[in-house]
Amino acid sequence: MSENQSGSMNGSLIGGFLLGAVIGAGVALLLAPASGTETRRRLAEGARGLKEGAQDKLEGVQQKVKQGASAVGAALHEGREAFRRSTAQEVPAGQDRS
Repeated sequence: MSENQSGSMNGSLIGGFLLGAVIGAGVALLLAPASGTETRRRLAEGARGLKEGAQDKLEGVQQKVKQGASAVGAALHEGREAFRRSTAQEVPAGQDRS
């Protein structure tokens, strides 16, 4: 399994776990005996926590995309340089490059 596939599966697993935890917490809050004001406050806090978690995950994904783009750029640069070096060597007419 490649590193990208493994990372994607781990991200999906963690995302599913977090979603289940949030849903479970929401159900627990709704079923717990508390005043409407208290329940709304708890739900708002949970929503803020979810938002912060999503922002953190997004920042992590953005960082990985930047790293990947940087790696692709470096590979392209190396490829161009290798191509230039190979084409810069002039081969006399009628001779083999070997």
